[in-house]
Order: sequence, then structure tokens, then C-alpha cells
Amino acid sequence: MKMKTTLNAIIFLCVTQFISCNSEQQGQSHVEIKEEPTLKENWWQIAAVPDLGEYNNDKMEPVDFAIWQAEDDTWQLVSCIRYCGENGDFRVLHRWEGQELTDTLWQPKGIFMMADSTLGEEHGWIQAPYVVQQNNVYKFFYGGGGQICLAEGTDGKHFQRQIQANGKTSIFEGEEYDRARDIMIMNYDNEYYGYYTGSIINSWPEDTKGAVFCRKSKDLKQWGEEVKVSETEENVVDFLSSECPQVIHRNGFFYLFKTQEYKPGEQRTTVFRSDNPLNFGIGTDSLKVKTLPISAPELFTYNGKHYMAALMPDLKGIRISELNWEGI
Repeated sequence: MKMKTTLNAIIFLCVTQFISCNSEQQGQSHVEIKEEPTLKENWWQIAAVPDLGEYNNDKMEPVDFAIWQAEDDTWQLVSCIRYCGENGDFRVLHRWEGQELTDTLWQPKGIFMMADSTLGEEHGWIQAPYVVQQNNVYKFFYGGGGQICLAEGTDGKHFQRQIQANGKTSIFEGEEYDRARDIMIMNYDNEYYGYYTGSIINSWPEDTKGAVFCRKSKDLKQWGEEVKVSETEENVVDFLSSECPQVIHRNGFFYLFKTQEYKPGEQRTTVFRSDNPLNFGIGTDSLKVKTLPISAPELFTYNGKHYMAALMPDLKGIRISELNWEGI
């Protein structure tokens, strides 16, 4: 009887220790882990300056863009092309298609969209698309000249503008700052967070302001109040200090990427880390993690790998590299 009691005690102790260790390991899997992004630098170019026919201009540059997979699994790229036309004074959206993510120089598909002033969009001013798939609908968000607009489609290639009750395509504008643009959307905790750039010019470049703002939505249709989430102190032109925001959630933290310089040889995107998706630092750079020598990034995952797309160093195309995350 004594031996049996001792054996039971040993078994109980082992089981207790196993449960305790297992609980600790499970708890560790939910511990917040600080990380920083590192580019693998295995870049491949997916797009160059397209032929726009009558709208060609030697100064043309592909800038802000969106990448996604269509219903038929082909890869889609739509980029704003700036400095179009004889006078280089307007923009269009152009589309490319790739069969595989790793293909180089995807096939140009022509002009995808131009601004429609009859629907309240600023003439000649269309930019910065972002695509979200919700259920069986692809939602194509874009800038319509100081406002965020929406088009929808079911195959991921063809879209129809969504005209609001007022006869316009705008779903919201900037409030505190003007020129709302560069929207991206993060799905977190059953809500959509729409991050975008806003800026003001009083006089160029001395008296300007620029910041990243956010609105939340449950359905991608009705959007809540505007919240300023990032305004930098770095030594940059303030109007351009918060371009092309990208926000992702990883291991308990949120990471904001925002471009602060486009110029060839000076491209700069700064990364901030926060435990609050609505605060990456206002009037402070204390949450800064690092700076990457790229501009206009878009982050995405595919087959378990992380990728970053960005502009070519000379602003004459778009490229992709794998992205690693390292604990610090």
C-alpha cells in the first residue's frame, strides 16, 4: 500500500509539472514580441513605365500602387502614373497582370481608370489605390483628389464606381488636414482600420503639415470619426512626412510604415511600433524602430512568406522583395 501511494504521488507530481510547463509554453506563445523588419534585398522588377499613347510624357513615373490576386489567381497591379500628358499635369491609373508572383515585368493591360469630375472627383487627379476582398466582393479604394473613393467588382479585374446618395464617389474627406489620400486598410478585432495621409500647404515648403489619420468601420461602408495617429518630428518637408502608410499587426504590436522621401538616392520610409493601433506618436518620434531606403511600400503575405513591394530607386517602375521579421 505504501509503495502504491508513493507511486501515485510521483505520477501526480509528474502530471502537475507537465501541466505547469505546458501552461507556461502556451502563455509564452501569447507574449508580446518586439520585432523589426529586414529586407532580404532579392528584388525583382514587376513593372516599368508604361506606354500611355497620347498621354505619354518623358517625365512619367509609376508611384502609389496596389497588388492583389484576382478571382482567377492571376496577380494584379494598379499604379498611379504621375506627370502624364503634354504638360505633365495629370495622373491616370494603369494595370499590369502577372501569372506568378515571382514573374518579372508583368504584362501591361493599359489605362485602368481616370478621374471623373462629373462624379465629384478632381479633374486629372486620381491616385493611390488599395484593394480589400470582403466575402466575394473586391473593394477598390482610391484617391479622387483630396477624398477617398470606392469601386467594386467580383472578378478582381473589372470594377464599377460606387456612387453615393449625393451622386459622388467620395466616401469621406480629410477633416483636420486637407488632401486625404493613400488609404490602406487593416482588419483587426472584427473592425476595419482605414489609414490615410492628410496634409496642408500654407506656403511651400516652409509652412506645411502632414500626418497619418485613421477611421474605423464595421462594414467598409460607414466610417467613424477621424483620428490622427502619427505626426513626425523628423527633418523632412512636413507635407510629405507621412505618405503611403501601411499598418500591420504582429505578436501584440502594430507597425506603421510611412514614406518621408521619394527622391532617387534619398528614398526613406520610417517604421514605428506601438501597442495601440491609433497612436504611433504625435509630435514625437519615440516609437520609431528603423528607416528603410525605399518609398511607397505595400506589405503582403503569400504561401507563408512576407513580401514588400516598393518603387524602383529611379522611380521608373515597381519591384518586390521578400521581407523578414527579426526579434529584438
